[in-house]
Amino acid sequence: MRYVTKPIPESGIPLGGIGTGSFEIRADGKFYEWQIFNNKPWRCGGAPWEREQEEFMRPNDFFFAVRAKPEGDIPIVRILGFGAMDLELGYDPYTLPWVKGVESIEYVGEYPLATLDYLDQTLPVKVKLEAFSPFIPGEVKDSSLPVAVFVFKLSNPMDKPVEVSILACLKNPVGRFVQGRRCVNKVSKEADRVTIHMSAEGVPETHPTYGGSMALTVLDPNASFEAGLPARNQAFKRMWVDLRSDGLLESSQSEASSLEEVYGLLCSKTSLEPGEEKEMVFTLSWFFPNHIDTKGNLIGHMYENWFKDASDIAAYVASNLERLRKITGLFHETLYDTSLDYWIVDAVSAQLTTLVKSSFFTKDGVFALWEGGPGCCGLETLDVTFYGSIPIALLFPELEKRQIRLTASFQLKPDSPRYEDYVLGFPENRLALAKKALKDPRILSDPKRWKEALLEVVKETGLDPRGRIPHFFPGTFKEVDAYHMVDLMPKYALLVYRDFLWTGDESYLRELWESVKEALDNVLRTMDPAGKKLPYHYAPSGFEFMRGVLTMPMGFQTYDVWSFLGYSAYVCGIWLSALKAAEAMAKTLGDFEYAEKVKAIYQEARRNFEEMLWNGEYYSLWYDPISGVGDDGCMTDQLCGQWYANLTELPPITEKRRIISALKAVLRYNMKPDEGLINGSYPKVGVRPAMNGDMTYPNKVGMPWRVGSQPDTPWTGTEYAVASLMVQEGLVEEGLAVAKNVYDRYARVGLPWNHIECGGHYYRAMDVWALLMALEGFSYDASEARITFTPRVSENKFKAPFAANGSWGSLIQTRDGNIQRNIVKLRHGELEVRSIVLKLPAELDLSKVKVEASLAGERVETCLEAEGDGRVRVKLENAVKLSPGRDLEVVLSW
Repeated sequence: MRYVTKPIPESGIPLGGIGTGSFEIRADGKFYEWQIFNNKPWRCGGAPWEREQEEFMRPNDFFFAVRAKPEGDIPIVRILGFGAMDLELGYDPYTLPWVKGVESIEYVGEYPLATLDYLDQTLPVKVKLEAFSPFIPGEVKDSSLPVAVFVFKLSNPMDKPVEVSILACLKNPVGRFVQGRRCVNKVSKEADRVTIHMSAEGVPETHPTYGGSMALTVLDPNASFEAGLPARNQAFKRMWVDLRSDGLLESSQSEASSLEEVYGLLCSKTSLEPGEEKEMVFTLSWFFPNHIDTKGNLIGHMYENWFKDASDIAAYVASNLERLRKITGLFHETLYDTSLDYWIVDAVSAQLTTLVKSSFFTKDGVFALWEGGPGCCGLETLDVTFYGSIPIALLFPELEKRQIRLTASFQLKPDSPRYEDYVLGFPENRLALAKKALKDPRILSDPKRWKEALLEVVKETGLDPRGRIPHFFPGTFKEVDAYHMVDLMPKYALLVYRDFLWTGDESYLRELWESVKEALDNVLRTMDPAGKKLPYHYAPSGFEFMRGVLTMPMGFQTYDVWSFLGYSAYVCGIWLSALKAAEAMAKTLGDFEYAEKVKAIYQEARRNFEEMLWNGEYYSLWYDPISGVGDDGCMTDQLCGQWYANLTELPPITEKRRIISALKAVLRYNMKPDEGLINGSYPKVGVRPAMNGDMTYPNKVGMPWRVGSQPDTPWTGTEYAVASLMVQEGLVEEGLAVAKNVYDRYARVGLPWNHIECGGHYYRAMDVWALLMALEGFSYDASEARITFTPRVSENKFKAPFAANGSWGSLIQTRDGNIQRNIVKLRHGELEVRSIVLKLPAELDLSKVKVEASLAGERVETCLEAEGDGRVRVKLENAVKLSPGRDLEVVLSW
């Protein structure tokens, strides 16, 4: 027997809503990573070095099967998945050879849909499954439902009728592994459905499933059922024979209560005439309110505010299924209906899964994503949010603002628990406090006097750490881990500005404005010892640098095992963009004095940035003017600040020619065959750990440079960011090549929906949405209701999805001769538009360009203004509201 095998992907489309937990349906038809029970690693403990697991469901504990019987022929039974035997489920090639998995499955994972075509030559019917959880950007509740929907599409290719039954089987997991717990399964019948409600008695309050329930539902009021089938081999053997005989489950008991493990089963039966097609719909819903954080606080789930138990959720979904399915399908259709290459939108779709896989959405409305894992590192890791939250801000702006407000609420203040640590993080403060204690020893024993002394010290030295931004929330929202990263302050400012720009929410900006100023002023006050008006990296600035008495980190950044000293291109570039963002925010709020202040700071900071770090080809990794030591490494992410400037329509942080030169250097030195775009390299040295083993960094500091270290590896979130920056700057083919390498690399190893950095499902890679925006030349300034749509590929026939302020649709551009037609087609939500910026094929005499605009076919008065570089702004006489069916169309002719 000869087999040619290929690996089955070890990731799949997650089923579940935002903050509800999830499980995956994979290409073998089975269900994995059941993390809906408030269990580890979703709750916590998901770091690569922890690997804590609480497995309450195995892949075969939930499955579907089909029984098909052609008229006058024998019935065929197949598990809708792979597998030849399962002792608990009663089938094997010896005793029940007629119960087995299908021959093959064609799996298409295009989030939010997973489609499985079950292929088996012996099956007399065609069986196809569409599995999804409602995902409707702009609609928070309907995208946060703890439910999975399974739509089976059945068709009869034969020339005679066929009986078809679909069986759904679920083990009751409530209170799993609790000694003495009693499973309780109850069947309820409604006019349109049958539900098995699963709960348990005797579950202690400390158990993650305490007070919880699950509901297996079929939208067939005549479905047969088995309320409680014991998890025993012989019980299942009899069930299989029962199913095989007539396609029904013979049970009259509507309730089961058992001290042993039991399954609940539903079976829907129909008959298909030749050529006929039908659908059968099942749902699986869950309700587990006992979500306890790492400090023992009950935080629950947002869905508790809407539903009382799993059956209540099932009822809501059944009543609203047509709408939920239609709009979820519409989002999928909009995402994939494009002139762009398939892999581009598929890469975007794949990373949206992290939003469901890794999110918390608590009963009191706190929203955050795990950095990785899920359950790895922390929640709302701001340096990673800086990258990964781009689609959240566009698709669910309400949620994005929640997590930024959460960060702001823990900004470092004198009454913060960690304030003392960061006061004493500065040697000058430690020395000043020691001198005070010599004169007044009571400082060391009197907490009140100690606090007063700390405030006196920071007033004297000027090194007050207030205003620092927290790093992440360690599985609880009651505390943060640290304030040790110098890049967090400018990143926070840029995030606040970005969210204001994209939502137009001035009240949000006013609410956070003082915290933005405090964050930026902190850097100028405490993190610039050389007076360069730029952020400085004090040692220790990376985990490999944690030595001796220098134990209070102050100068870390997101590459936290890659120590920088002095002033780095990465952080200083972000800082320059943050200053421009602060100037724009200040002007919006009428704080003109602060606007002038940061404008002057920017001019000096940019001059110092160029003088210290530009080496004629790219920006050197870092330079420390105090010690005179520098590092001329070529960092892939060196122009991250420029990337964000482009995303938020800010002025460039440096000259165009230097941007292009630096990006070409990044490609030349850091793009590695069979690896991808690694984070950094040393062109003058020409060796690296991945080729030569462990070594030390080629600078005068002597830090270890090890195999697998951060600069010597590719981070997909960084690769996507830099790829989109390349496209933004006109290096379109180069940017697409970088992004395509990421897509192919992860597809090959079967992890397209699970990118790895610090743990799996890494949040940073969600920034691939920026690549889509770059290719579209799209932005939306909600404060001015201005759309920019200047595609960088396929300009003559372009179509791609877009999202803005919780609404979404398609952008379309066609050119035919001397006519250009642009359409903004909204598929969901509403969007205000006052102007739209477009690009003509060449610089034209504006007096010879004619413009016509219409909304839903009705003429809209406009005027035309030149923007430069072939761009024109079409200004509408009055603002218009776009909505589904009310398309904005602009026709330019010359």
